[in-house]
Amino acid sequence: MFMWVILAALTFSAVFDGLGAVHAIESLFLERWGLSPFGILVMMQLSYILMGMFLDDTAMLIIVAPLYVPLIIKLGYDPIWYGVLYTITCQMAYMTPPFGYNLFLMKAMAPKEVTLADIYRSIIPFVLVMAVGLAIVMLFPQIALWLPNLYFGR
Repeated sequence: MFMWVILAALTFSAVFDGLGAVHAIESLFLERWGLSPFGILVMMQLSYILMGMFLDDTAMLIIVAPLYVPLIIKLGYDPIWYGVLYTITCQMAYMTPPFGYNLFLMKAMAPKEVTLADIYRSIIPFVLVMAVGLAIVMLFPQIALWLPNLYFGR
């Protein structure tokens, strides 16, 4: 089943690329909206947070990767670094209401007297710390690329 999902994602990506969707999004962000490459990166992360409130990471990846990954490469960013940003953002989105998957997992594991509202309030510091971590990795890509560069000898 997973192979079919991957095949469908690759087909989806090829059709989108063939129709020029990546170029259309690039011109929208760069020319029409006048965003810098870093501004585009921030917009991508915000869209992942918004989608992560309602979707799981596989659905987000299949929907958005065919559009965002070629754009990231075209903007000159490292795809490994972008994958790290995606992972951090997905984990942060999993802790955000209204449908954060981790919130419901915590509710299932918590004692009966702990309400979902208590859990919503308790995750605020964790989301803030992850947002700071995401900002640090965005500003200093070498943090995320140190180990791959060491291993692959780039």
